[in-house]
Amino acid sequence: MKLFATSITAAAAALMFTSTFLVSPSDALSLTVRNDVPGNATSPIHYGLMYEDINRCGDSGIYGQMLRNWNFQADDAGAEPSVEFWSAVGDGATIEIDADNGLNDINSNSLRLEVSESSTGRAGVSNEGWWGVRVQPGETYQASFFAKADGYTGNLNVTLESTDGTVLASASTSESVSNEFQKFEVTLDSADVSDVSIDNSFVVSVDSAQAAGASIYFQVFTLFGETFEGRENGLRKDLADSMKALNPKFFRFPGGNNLEGQYIDQRWKWNETVGPLEERIGRMGDWSYWNTNGQGLLDYMYMCEDFEMEPIVDVYAGYSLQGDSVPEDELGPFVQEALNELEYLTGSTETTYGALRASHGREEPFQVNYIQIGNEDWFSDTYDYRYRAYYDAISEKYPDAKIIATADQESRPWDIFDDHYYYNITEMIDVFSKYDNYDRNGTYIFIGEYGTHINGCCDGSPTNLEAGIGDAIFLTGMERNADIVIMVAYAPLLKREGQEQWNPDMIHFDTEKAWFTPSYYVFQEWSKSHADTILQVDHTDGEFGPLYWVAGSNKEKNQVYIKVANIGDTEQSVKINLQSLAVNTEGTARIITGDSPDLENTKESTVVKTEESTFTLNSESDFEYTFAALSATVLILDIQQ
Repeated sequence: MKLFATSITAAAAALMFTSTFLVSPSDALSLTVRNDVPGNATSPIHYGLMYEDINRCGDSGIYGQMLRNWNFQADDAGAEPSVEFWSAVGDGATIEIDADNGLNDINSNSLRLEVSESSTGRAGVSNEGWWGVRVQPGETYQASFFAKADGYTGNLNVTLESTDGTVLASASTSESVSNEFQKFEVTLDSADVSDVSIDNSFVVSVDSAQAAGASIYFQVFTLFGETFEGRENGLRKDLADSMKALNPKFFRFPGGNNLEGQYIDQRWKWNETVGPLEERIGRMGDWSYWNTNGQGLLDYMYMCEDFEMEPIVDVYAGYSLQGDSVPEDELGPFVQEALNELEYLTGSTETTYGALRASHGREEPFQVNYIQIGNEDWFSDTYDYRYRAYYDAISEKYPDAKIIATADQESRPWDIFDDHYYYNITEMIDVFSKYDNYDRNGTYIFIGEYGTHINGCCDGSPTNLEAGIGDAIFLTGMERNADIVIMVAYAPLLKREGQEQWNPDMIHFDTEKAWFTPSYYVFQEWSKSHADTILQVDHTDGEFGPLYWVAGSNKEKNQVYIKVANIGDTEQSVKINLQSLAVNTEGTARIITGDSPDLENTKESTVVKTEESTFTLNSESDFEYTFAALSATVLILDIQQ
């Protein structure tokens, strides 16, 4: 997606929204699902995830770090370091950034706490988290930080506490602070907490009487609750669970535009995202806020393993968002940067960067089968020479990898082409059959980003039921051509409520919880009912519109799936015949629908979600089904043994 994404397609700007109620109903439509003719094999990784840090979905989102401004490298807007989101605790305590007492060359300053001679009670530092710190009953929290002191040698007290001062969890460091930086780690247990709350803060403090006149210096704080699969420096579990529930089979990262940077020097640099947190360098992200890089390249690869996803590694290709391209004669170091990244991921410990990976705790190389060169490079006029340089270097070193191109160019071939669709309902219907007669010449299509924008691209459209039905039409068309359209991902995947730069988005969240859009449930059902073979469907007494359909079979599960989107405002009865297929006479229907196209899910209320029911067939190969108005439906039929 593009920061000024209204330029993605001229058609999106030119076409006006067409109401669903203008679509004529079908007339006694009859479908015949053909198992007597060869079907098209599909990609085993057809449905997956595209990720970039937008809408504050990385820091403050899936990255489980609960503290904000945790290493004082820059303020939230990328300017000079500040104490924002931190407060002094106790009478006579003050805090400020200290540029003379850094932890290392990367974190060259610290947060200094001054305890006055007249202080009483306690003195400390408090972090407000990302719009609060969530504390849940029975959750265990791991906290760490570096500290040193002048004039104090005691322990440090760590607490999670509400804004009224109630202590919800507490611990003390087992060692005393000294005049040299050392790392402290504590475990906080909320066993006595009875309710979920977010109006809380994280506090590190000392007894003022014991530390009177002292200066205490802090750097690189962390606070993690329960993470997905218990990973250190891992994912916020509820958000990760919601992503895993989509049944994703691939993961494209780290962009999107956030790969490219607004300017060349602001690009995402893989080597600044690996190693211990105290060695990572943040950057100004492309979406108006600072990225800490606490979640980095190796963390993304662990995420792929934990989700059982194929990594799609997107490498910077010499173009940044303000229109700057690296000149052809200066590309060498940038191409080498990509090769170093790939060696870090796939190289043996005998290689330079494979050894670096091992030093970061991962000896076993990763398998990388897909490498994308750039992102949305149709915005530039330099992709030809840039793609050529990257393609030649990568394909020579990794001849078996599949190369993904992001724009037309004539210098070199590609294995896969990345198409993006941010369209309104009319355009989604138009693109439904785009790939029906596409040239099957050995190259494939990756839908790296899509989303139905009912008001037109690319912001200001709600993620309502109508958008979800538009997505269902689009996905159905892509699945009908799943022999060539081998991967599909919605974008953006996540947004923090109230902090978005882009609408619509699939998963919404705040500090307390996550909730899901109609588009989420559509993608989930289409993904979960993955067919390994797309079956021919003959139709009589009706055409596509308002119903759009696809059918497929799954040999491992021994099932047939019939997926139907109804964009009309009336229910539609369809006769369905199964040719050379015998199924059990009770089927399962999984339906996303509602009584208004404007329905949206909120934090307080989920009004559109998947509802499951059973239905009875007339026979083992014949039935009639009525598809609800404004619905996306998956019919699941078990093939007789």
